[in-house]
Amino acid sequence: GRGIARDALKDLQGAIADNTQAIQLAPDFSPAYCNRGNARRLLGDEWGAIADYNQALKLNPGLIEAYYNRGTTRYALEDYQGAIADYTQALQINPNTATFYSDRANARYALEDYEGAIEDYNRAIAIDPTLAEDWYNRGRSRSLLGDLEGAIEDLNRALYLQPHWASAYIVSADIRHNLGDLQGAIADFQKSADLYLQEGNRQYYQQIIDLIEQLQQ
Repeated sequence: GRGIARDALKDLQGAIADNTQAIQLAPDFSPAYCNRGNARRLLGDEWGAIADYNQALKLNPGLIEAYYNRGTTRYALEDYQGAIADYTQALQINPNTATFYSDRANARYALEDYEGAIEDYNRAIAIDPTLAEDWYNRGRSRSLLGDLEGAIEDLNRALYLQPHWASAYIVSADIRHNLGDLQGAIADFQKSADLYLQEGNRQYYQQIIDLIEQLQQ
């Protein structure tokens, strides 16, 4: 418990020490391995984290947090197939968690399995329609498969949920340009430029303004 409290206070080394002590007192206590793995992962010790998740799952094959966090760690290591396997295991235990579908979709996207990614984004959105990043990522996946109209619909939804998302306006503008909607593309580029200016990012603002000027020629 003290390890959990230290983790919440961002004292990750202290959390590792306490969970290690818990393991010494009770070597078969799977949550201590999982919690220590979480702290190790946040400190950048991905392989140490995976070793802890492996031990946690050896002791308790139904520990859903260990599957999910091991999947997240594998994703960070670009082991996308391993991440998909772990997210799938988590979904077999609890098939009603949108985040599991979202993260498995991201791993499939990284492997250029855009159809598989779309299937998972569909499931995530069905559970939680407020996931702006999933609408955005599904739109990008659709665009790469040539469904530009569907991509625009998804980008519109993402921007409805997060109207100050400058980079999403750029993606939307690119798709509109590919559809031949020059004015729509310029409008989205302009919205992106305005948002970057509001953020104080004058470099990105000027780059987009220059691009707009080229499109208007």
